[in-house]
Amino acid sequence: MIIMKLSRLHHSSLLLLGFFLSFFVFSCQSEVNSEKEAETTKVEEKVDESLKSSVKANHLVETADVKAMYDEGKAFKVIEISKKDAFEKGHLPGAVNFWRPDYEGGSYDYGGMRASPEEMAALLGSNGISADDFLVIYDTKGSVDAIRFMWMLDMYGHENMAVMNGGKAAWKADGFELTTEVTKADPVLYTFSNAPDYTRLASMEDVLAAMADTNYILLDTREPEEYQGVPYVSKGVCYPYKKGAFTYGRIPGSIHLNWSDAVDLNGDHRFKSLKDLKYNFEKAGITPDKKVIAYCQSGVRSAHTTYVLTEILGFEDVKNYDGSWIEWSHNYINKGGVAIERDIDDAEHKKRFAELEAELSKAAE
Repeated sequence: MIIMKLSRLHHSSLLLLGFFLSFFVFSCQSEVNSEKEAETTKVEEKVDESLKSSVKANHLVETADVKAMYDEGKAFKVIEISKKDAFEKGHLPGAVNFWRPDYEGGSYDYGGMRASPEEMAALLGSNGISADDFLVIYDTKGSVDAIRFMWMLDMYGHENMAVMNGGKAAWKADGFELTTEVTKADPVLYTFSNAPDYTRLASMEDVLAAMADTNYILLDTREPEEYQGVPYVSKGVCYPYKKGAFTYGRIPGSIHLNWSDAVDLNGDHRFKSLKDLKYNFEKAGITPDKKVIAYCQSGVRSAHTTYVLTEILGFEDVKNYDGSWIEWSHNYINKGGVAIERDIDDAEHKKRFAELEAELSKAAE
């Protein structure tokens, strides 16, 4: 009897041990399978950064997204930032047309500055745009003007909007149709949804402080000739410096990277790939551990670079100096208190300008 009880107890123990071993093996196998599934998912989600399609960002939509919004009958407003003649040749259905003078502030001694929140609200409201509208904004050149416009709206408190990657060039390249029909909307009262947020805006005082701080990079996003301060020819005309500025040169200590290096202006005007964007900025010495203040002639091109650094590449501290070279050169000539750098002196500048004019005259003969 005792032997039979021990045998039964031994048998039960073996069954219990077998159960626990089976459960342990099953659990381990499940963990292995879960890890493999996670690894597979990670592989599937890996982005090929050499493709332009690798660029994803807040406030950025693709042409196909916008086309789908039209097809699905979604409610949204469209803004084309371009000169009137470009708009009249063809635009997205229902688009309204703004150009730089429409949103330029009128309370400065120089041009190119942004409009005030009140001026922007009046512009939007007079064109039938409300604060709760979702806005699709695009332009005709690499999104540079669209992004500057969006930068202003974002700063002043409009919430729902996006730039269409590549603008009109990408829309046409993807086979979507334009219209010449002009849409007119009834005026509405526009009030920004949120209070202004100036964290992405740099003032002249901010730039002066950054010049003495090694944690900052001052980034000039203009054309090379503007940065160097040399005369140049554009569309058959010789210029000593870009119209609107008060002299030639750059802000002392700034480094150069052309805004257009971020987009495919020879193709569909979309942003270049993540790989290309990272390479270009790293090669110029612009890294995420630094604070950056970008500038150009009037805050347009530098707003584009500010967007690329913050929204696409994830830099934490980047500001757009909206006054840019126009304000800086105005103060240098008329008020003092700021310095400039140049690659050449006045005598060499005059000499090169005369040589360029002579070349143009000879070519016209």
